[in-house]
Amino acid sequence: MRRVGSAAGIDLFAPADAYFSYFNSPYVGHKQGASIDIYPSHEEWGGPAYSPIAGQVIRVKKMRMGNERVFPSDETDFGIAIAPEGSTNIVRILHCVPEVDEGTTVEAGQRLGFLIRSRYFNYWTGPHYHIEIMNASDFSRATRSYPLSVELASVQQIQQKSASELECLITRVTDDVIIAITDDSPIAISGDLVGHAAYYGSDRRQGILDAGVPHYSHGGILGLAKPVEESTVTAWNTDIGYAVSNMDSRLPFKRGEPFQPIFEGEIIRGVSCFAFTKKQIVKGVPPVIVIPQQYGGFSGKFAEGDVGVLSFKRSNDIVKEQ
Repeated sequence: MRRVGSAAGIDLFAPADAYFSYFNSPYVGHKQGASIDIYPSHEEWGGPAYSPIAGQVIRVKKMRMGNERVFPSDETDFGIAIAPEGSTNIVRILHCVPEVDEGTTVEAGQRLGFLIRSRYFNYWTGPHYHIEIMNASDFSRATRSYPLSVELASVQQIQQKSASELECLITRVTDDVIIAITDDSPIAISGDLVGHAAYYGSDRRQGILDAGVPHYSHGGILGLAKPVEESTVTAWNTDIGYAVSNMDSRLPFKRGEPFQPIFEGEIIRGVSCFAFTKKQIVKGVPPVIVIPQQYGGFSGKFAEGDVGVLSFKRSNDIVKEQ
């Protein structure tokens, strides 16, 4: 297990081969650096979710979802509250159908249940469970989760290339996304974590990009060695936002001036970036997760083994070309 954050004297753990995100989500806890999404390496709906702490299950809440989505989804979601011994605070876990009852004592890493495709998600959201720390009385209030303290190793860059056009080899095509690999994206490493590099500050310090670019209004950079001044954040030779503060070894940023990612001449929704582990690496590089403009937008157009170019352009540049 890997420690992925702490608050109120509670440490959170995730499977060592799971990838994860603090900022790649539109919800308030991720904007505040108070939540983390864990993506187990099995990458399967219905696959297991694991307890991030040891403690007692004190509450299980079934939540009925709203209208159907354009993609297959479950009608209900669940919230699970686990309290460490002697604590008035809890860890809240979402998007997992529980296989444990209230009153059950669990260990960190123990299977809690199985993952569901919640209607809180959008079509590009992969199988994961959400965790955060809060007071037990605030179980139903997402805005009350405590900011996480996170310790990540300072990033080392291992690939110097930085291009605004990435030649991508497609390894998988689904109705949700394209998964590809490229040698054209700069890579950053933090301990045993790896991801696509983002740069900030006048001296172009780098970290792992943790964001949905540009479809979410915020994001983060992971693996910082020191505080930074307010500065522009760039990735793939493109200004993607601006940093205004820092959180321990993380730098949150807000989305900047509009720009548009394009894949093989087709406007797309965006690119999903995470802190990956060696389990997700293919041929030495982290995956490029490309999101179509709409659900099913890539089906029938691309196939495994195809090569496509991912590029990034300012919106007004696209208008000029047309």
